[in-house]
Amino acid sequence: MKEKLSKIIIGVLIVVCAAEGFFLYRAYAIPSDTFKTAQKIQKIETSIEKYYKGDVDKEKLEDYTYKGLVAGLGDIYSDYYSKKEFEDLMESTNGVYSGVGIYMTQDAVSKEISVIKTIKGSPSDGSGLKKGDVLTKIDSYNVKTDDELSEIVDRIKGKEGTKVTLYFLRGTKMMKYTFTRKSIETPTVETKMLDNTIGYLSILEFDEVTVKQFEAGLKKLKNQGMKSLVIDLRDNPGGLLSAVVDIADDILPKGKIVYTEDKNGKRKYYNAEDDNQLNLPLCVLVNENSASASEILAGAVKDRKAGTLVGEKTFGKGIVQGFFDLGDDSYVKLTHSSYYTPAGHNIHKKGIEPNITIKDNEKTRDDEQLEKAVEILKKQ
Repeated sequence: MKEKLSKIIIGVLIVVCAAEGFFLYRAYAIPSDTFKTAQKIQKIETSIEKYYKGDVDKEKLEDYTYKGLVAGLGDIYSDYYSKKEFEDLMESTNGVYSGVGIYMTQDAVSKEISVIKTIKGSPSDGSGLKKGDVLTKIDSYNVKTDDELSEIVDRIKGKEGTKVTLYFLRGTKMMKYTFTRKSIETPTVETKMLDNTIGYLSILEFDEVTVKQFEAGLKKLKNQGMKSLVIDLRDNPGGLLSAVVDIADDILPKGKIVYTEDKNGKRKYYNAEDDNQLNLPLCVLVNENSASASEILAGAVKDRKAGTLVGEKTFGKGIVQGFFDLGDDSYVKLTHSSYYTPAGHNIHKKGIEPNITIKDNEKTRDDEQLEKAVEILKKQ
């Protein structure tokens, strides 16, 4: 452990930048203060080995040393990912995984892990599982209160075609289900017709599968007679830049969608380039939890006057992160650029003001923001 951890600060000789599809090799000189830092790390390691009373997970200690180095930037969006963490992250952004298709949540106090809902078309669909059913056992493994939800999810997922047996408690009744794992595409788009002419399309997040799901949803609504559209970006935390650019390209006429600028002032422009555009009256719903990629789409619609933004001011995340390969299948995620709306606005820590501001009254079951969007579209 001592030798491995001490190499952290000594120098990164090769950085492979895969975010933009090219490789960048740099050699760094090793300053004298770097050796001083490495020596201090060695002293900490020696102190741990000599005095710490408890079990030491050397792999975790190593990972947290790397994490601590990145955390020193003070940027909540920059982080270090071990090989396993990066693989899990990529699986989540791909929107496809091999499992049984159960959304679960963990209670903050009791730590119980329970069912939210099942995914349509997944192995668990139609099984009879209900919201609130508490997971107690996975095959022969008994779920414990100190288990993290992510660890439990990893146990349930597995190779396609393999079986897993899950045990759930509903009240005092214990239930047993055996599922055959299969590849599942996470639904990130939901659609419905609000009346005979107004379509509704909600984007939950921007993953790799989202563009295909968006285009299929748009086609479905058009086939159902849609004459105007509501796109719901409320509570959408963001996601992939490439996904939101492709979706904006399906909506907007040719021209700017967004551009980024790095620390050296270098800009990269993302434009709507094909002949596809919505050509329908459009309202976009946003709130204080609409962030990042959601704000790129909302900002492009507003600046290009392609639709009306309705709701509350957005979150305000106007910076872009990229993943940099450290050469051993681990990665560091760093903020490397700021993004700007077509009109040149960087909305970081500012958010985007909607064209029509209206708060949703949580005390009622009515959706005032959606109702306002429908009212606007009926007049167009």
